[in-house]
Amino acid sequence: MAATAEPLRVIDFGEVSPLRSQTLWHAVAHGVSAGAPATLSFVRPAAPYVSIGYHRELGELDLDFCRQNDLPVMRRMVGGGPVYLDPGQLFFQIALPVSQVPASRHRALADLLAPAVEAFRAVGVPANLDEHLEITVGGAKVCGHGAGQIGEAVVVCGNVIETFDHARATAILSLGEDRLRDEVLRLMRRHVRATPLDVDGFRAAAVRGYANALGRQPQPGELTAVETAALAELDAQFCDPAWVGGTPRPAHPARQVKVRAGVWAFSVAEGDTRVVASVRDGRLDRAWLSDPGLNGSTVSAQRAVRGLRLAEVGAALAAFGDPGQRLASAFAAADGRGCV
Repeated sequence: MAATAEPLRVIDFGEVSPLRSQTLWHAVAHGVSAGAPATLSFVRPAAPYVSIGYHRELGELDLDFCRQNDLPVMRRMVGGGPVYLDPGQLFFQIALPVSQVPASRHRALADLLAPAVEAFRAVGVPANLDEHLEITVGGAKVCGHGAGQIGEAVVVCGNVIETFDHARATAILSLGEDRLRDEVLRLMRRHVRATPLDVDGFRAAAVRGYANALGRQPQPGELTAVETAALAELDAQFCDPAWVGGTPRPAHPARQVKVRAGVWAFSVAEGDTRVVASVRDGRLDRAWLSDPGLNGSTVSAQRAVRGLRLAEVGAALAAFGDPGQRLASAFAAADGRGCV
């Protein structure tokens, strides 16, 4: 990204309510869209809550669990699935005018996440940006992120995961099958890693990194009048049940859960035929199959599909006759939409 004489505005909002931990950075995006300078902001939620992407269904959440555990649900204006957020996570957001961001989504994300990777390294965390554009250590995600366009601004949000409650992050999800719930929890524990670190050092390194990457001088800033007005509107909008409810969409035949890019799990039920499986880097990691016609062939069928790509499963199950065809049909319902 080319150097510019404009400053990099830096705002540290500190610890705020769950609502404000979402509406503040949305307001900043509106401000940048209206002409405010590129902005790097930081915020920490004062209490746990759940955030769900703009296009996702509330049915993906166990709303009873959320209510019983005082977990408010916030719908954000950018994409992605439901996530559990709490005071053990520091959020950072970089917002720039669309005109200053590469047109390629892959390049834009790589460019805008690279300074965060350097900030992790500056405080002793050997982070890398992997081929899926996840910030990882040893294959485990140490920083979630989301990105999108709000008006004429592009915003990339990240969360530094200092502590993480894997069990609660799984419990917020409506998963149905106990086997699927167990597998999602296993994958979370393996692929999402809490990383205690020097938060002040990370924040300072992130400011330096983003300023250098953007060719700008960092300057402390505050909300503009446009952003303050937008914040009041957003506070009301994000509390509106109609906004939180979202737009109903056709139900997907498979329940699919992304744990990190390239790692997801799913379950499908078609009559008495059931499949629960997990996928890692495009291949089946584990699979549990159930069909009354398998009789004593269940274990053999499970072994036959393990390690295969989803497109290869049908051929492998052909040897199991009609039960194999029914299982292949169930596998075909899983497309990884929103998971890769």
